[in-house]
Amino acid sequence: MAGSAQIARTVEPRASRAADPCLSSPLEPRVMIRDRLSLAAAIAVVLASSALAPVYEDLGWLPSVLGAVVAVASASALARLAQAPRALQRVAGLLGLSSYVILTFAGSTLLYAVLPTLSTVTSLTASVTGGLEDVQRLAPPVPTTSDLVLLAVLGTGSIAVAVDLLAVVLRKVALSGLPLLLLFAVPSAVLRGGLGVLPFLLAASGWLGLLLTDSRDRLARWGTPLRGARASTKDPGVGRVGRRIGAAALGVAAVVPALMPGLDGRLLGGIGTGAGGAGTTVTYDPMTELAGWLRNSERRPLFTYRSTAGPVFLRRTTLDVYDPGKGRWSASTPSVDDDAVQDGVPTPEGRTAPTDAFDVEVELTGLLGGSWLPVPATPTDIGIDGAWRWDADAETVFSTRRSLLDIGGSYEVRAARVRVDAALLRRRQTVPTDIRKVYAKDPELSDDAQALLDRTTAGLDNDFDRVTAVQRLFRETDFVYAEKTLPRPPGSPDELTAFLQNRRGACQQYASAMAALVRGLDIPARVATGFTGGSRSGPGRYEVTTRDAHAWPEVWFQGVGWVRFEPTPRDDDVEVDVPEYSLEPPLLDAAETEGAVSSAPPTAPPPAGGAGVDQRAPAAGDGASTPQGSQLEEDVSRWWLALPAAVGLLALPSVLAAVRRRWAWRAPDAHVAWRCVQDDAVDVGHRWRRADSPRTAATHLLQVHHLPDDSAEALGRLAAAVERSRYARTPPPADGPQLRRDADTVRAALRAEATREQRWLARLVPPSTLRWASSRSGAALAHLRERSDAALSAVIAQLRHLRGRALHRAG
Repeated sequence: MAGSAQIARTVEPRASRAADPCLSSPLEPRVMIRDRLSLAAAIAVVLASSALAPVYEDLGWLPSVLGAVVAVASASALARLAQAPRALQRVAGLLGLSSYVILTFAGSTLLYAVLPTLSTVTSLTASVTGGLEDVQRLAPPVPTTSDLVLLAVLGTGSIAVAVDLLAVVLRKVALSGLPLLLLFAVPSAVLRGGLGVLPFLLAASGWLGLLLTDSRDRLARWGTPLRGARASTKDPGVGRVGRRIGAAALGVAAVVPALMPGLDGRLLGGIGTGAGGAGTTVTYDPMTELAGWLRNSERRPLFTYRSTAGPVFLRRTTLDVYDPGKGRWSASTPSVDDDAVQDGVPTPEGRTAPTDAFDVEVELTGLLGGSWLPVPATPTDIGIDGAWRWDADAETVFSTRRSLLDIGGSYEVRAARVRVDAALLRRRQTVPTDIRKVYAKDPELSDDAQALLDRTTAGLDNDFDRVTAVQRLFRETDFVYAEKTLPRPPGSPDELTAFLQNRRGACQQYASAMAALVRGLDIPARVATGFTGGSRSGPGRYEVTTRDAHAWPEVWFQGVGWVRFEPTPRDDDVEVDVPEYSLEPPLLDAAETEGAVSSAPPTAPPPAGGAGVDQRAPAAGDGASTPQGSQLEEDVSRWWLALPAAVGLLALPSVLAAVRRRWAWRAPDAHVAWRCVQDDAVDVGHRWRRADSPRTAATHLLQVHHLPDDSAEALGRLAAAVERSRYARTPPPADGPQLRRDADTVRAALRAEATREQRWLARLVPPSTLRWASSRSGAALAHLRERSDAALSAVIAQLRHLRGRALHRAG
């Protein structure tokens, strides 16, 4: 064949040139140094971002965060490659991050898919606001919603900008560890059990790699290194010692905090205390803790108790402050001047109903932290040592100096169970001014929520029946229990209205909503958090786990005090006792309810326009289908959100191959064409032998693959061109267009001769790209190992020098 004859006329090369022209043309040393630093900085940020893994429920945040880091690194590197003004180089990463955030999270608001608009700013602002609200009301691990992922992208991207600026632009590589530390420290602070050792090791390794990359470049500029002699000065023994020292240093850094008093080994995981040391400040968010426990399906035993009255609810905190805009409840700050529990617990003022005494002995397992003591609702005497105080307003036991972990055993409580019945609660109420002022504040209900409340309580003439009607609204209509809530519908004025529209939530949502609606009736109400009765573990003995965490509303009634209600339609494996008195049917006012057909909560349709709170009444059989349908819709939505990420991951190898090829042909020459032919051959399964000369490689390719004459001739021309380029005294100028046409001809012939599976493999997962990535990563690791050995050898030499000086002085 003509191509084979042309190959035979070529000259056998004396040596093979080690080059990879398919990547790019040679760059100036300064640009290469900056590129290496940019890559090392990006890798360090990615490794440090592993600290976010325990904060989220899954890894749905990872593709977006990786994209942000890549956008910052790419924008910064391109600005330096284009030799942009130094001022622009400093903000290029920020511009890249901004563009990525806009395209990813607000792309639909762009004008002509390019220009940001006012809607873009509004959309991003709403997403950030929603994410910050979720941060305040949720406990880790949080779901990977769009708003929360946006916060992770903005935080990690900003740190990537700071690291690139410090390490690459300003060459203050050591200072770049500060933003990396911030990325590691923030999740560590919000996680009760610490991050674990792996994120620490990854973050530390990334920073050390960045330091080693910078040190190599600085050392390389000290004079003119002799490459031949350089290899001979390597001491493999010192290299092994250096690696061992580095591993030992990271190991010590991970283990020592667990051994030092006061640090509690947070790096090694476990369950944190959730409480501070000595002092007078009490910080605790019971709703956040409760949400975190309920989202975790794992049952973790918290304590056991014995009771002479059977299973009882144990209350920890009560929340009296309601924020209508956010729909959140919080507790007033307790006074440190409250009475010590050792002095006795006074009877609540105004309680005249008869009571029955019972005893409870709580034995902690060492896994429950915090500074609030779980006790029955009406304690009269508490046997416990230490600085524990009784908050008479909130009716809770707290400490400003101790945590539950400090008890290390058990405590005893004598309590009084109030005999509550519907007739007692239906009496005319006279609420003291101090209670009404705190617990009956206007909840500022939206028009839709107020209309629903009015329809629910229509025709009821006493406070107790109105309260039980609100409870039936949640328990007997189409509200469902779900530990993962839906996002706020568009146009919803507040969180309460959104919950009433979505009709799904966990106990904290139901308790919050009922307490707010009861306050809308001008009746004192609050939210309590604590634990249900748990599960029986022996005669008179019960075990309480994280799954028994619960929230419920309490309503004040004259002569009785605070009375528990249960609006949550909980349908999981946790049994929640509904008070019998709250199930009493209401007494209707015949004059006001003439013509009424039912005493159940009204289910009239919403106002015209459909913007109001959903008032759908469940049809026959809807009670079982509604939760399943909602779950199905949620699952489908989640899959649709995950589909783009999966497609992007699958397309990554082919996209990378296309980018490499296009980048290579920016400066076409014979080496570029030959390297691309080699990649095309490998992609269709050809075994390319690196030691072969171009002529031998081409001959072997023709022997294995039956290429047409025109393709064989093109292959012969490429082999001859690359040999002339390598060995001619004066290489001829490259004919770029002809070289590319010949390379494309060989590529098309190889793929036409390949099987269908080989063609699809070459398109989707090119083996040449995988081989290139493996080679580059291996070279990077080898280089990192070499530099670490050199750096540690220098440290050892310095230590030996100092030791010699010390011995000399001592002698």
